[in-house]
Amino acid sequence: MEKCPVCQNKQDLASMEMTPELVEEMAASEVYEDFCGKTELLRRLELCNFCSRLLNGMTCAECGCFVQFRARHSTAHCALNKW
Repeated sequence: MEKCPVCQNKQDLASMEMTPELVEEMAASEVYEDFCGKTELLRRLELCNFCSRLLNGMTCAECGCFVQFRARHSTAHCALNKW
């Protein structure tokens, strides 16, 4: 039986030694149909960087996302309504 691609992706990510730099590099290489734009991305990431709920400079403790990925989507929003 083949593994579900989503489950496999989660397993692969969990086994990697994630760093803020690696997450940023991975997020920057993704193609987004709903990219929010560079100015908005930088604004959002600055808000995240000063948030007390940011863990290890990359993960939101409220929703569990990698902020570098979530912040890039124009349709996404902060779990704490900061952006």
